[in-house]
Amino acid sequence: MEEEIKDRFEKIEKKLDNKHKDIWDKIQSLSGVLIPIAIAGVGWYYTNENSKSQLEAQRLNDENQFQIALVNSNVGQSELIKDFMQHLVSKDTATRNIAIEAILYAAPTPGKKIVEVLSRTGDKQTRLVAIDALANKRTDLISNLFSDQKQIRLIAANEIITNWTNDRLILSELLSRTKECISNSDSSPNCDDGVYNSFAVLPSFSKSLLLENKPIIVAIENNVPPNRTKTKKLANDLIKQL
Repeated sequence: MEEEIKDRFEKIEKKLDNKHKDIWDKIQSLSGVLIPIAIAGVGWYYTNENSKSQLEAQRLNDENQFQIALVNSNVGQSELIKDFMQHLVSKDTATRNIAIEAILYAAPTPGKKIVEVLSRTGDKQTRLVAIDALANKRTDLISNLFSDQKQIRLIAANEIITNWTNDRLILSELLSRTKECISNSDSSPNCDDGVYNSFAVLPSFSKSLLLENKPIIVAIENNVPPNRTKTKKLANDLIKQL
């Protein structure tokens, strides 16, 4: 009886031992596959997070540099106004006309307000020059918004947001340029960036002006390629607000 029980225990132990060996063999065989996958996964995660950190650091640095440049620019504008005023009221037509054109670029914020006043209250010749200067400035801002240089696009976007969001004419020109880029299926970087920048600045315009142009904005949004996800999102968010 004891021998029989002993045999049974030995058989059970043998079976258990074989099962442990089978499990261990399977673990060893899988480790050859799982370890490289785990290493690759960790490597991908680290690289991805590191890239995100670097991009965010670069973005913050660019933004800080831009803000510093903006502050310095605003301080400089105030000083320039003093120099320009004597030329703007000059009796010499050529001097006055040059000053009207120049102040829009040298001192964008106060310059625009001054030229707008001249376009309404100056003599006939001064009004025409001021109106023409404002038109040229609109064209330049839109052109710069579609520039292939990032810093130029940022400066143009900031100036539009700061000074031109109640200007019906620049909104019309902006939408026309954006529509042209989309309609022609222009895939050049400056066109892609320009369309994105357009939808970035559009929310800053007065709602009444945007509502006047809602059909055009909706038509442009419908033609934004699906693969331009960031631009598509900006456009969708804008339309939801209207």
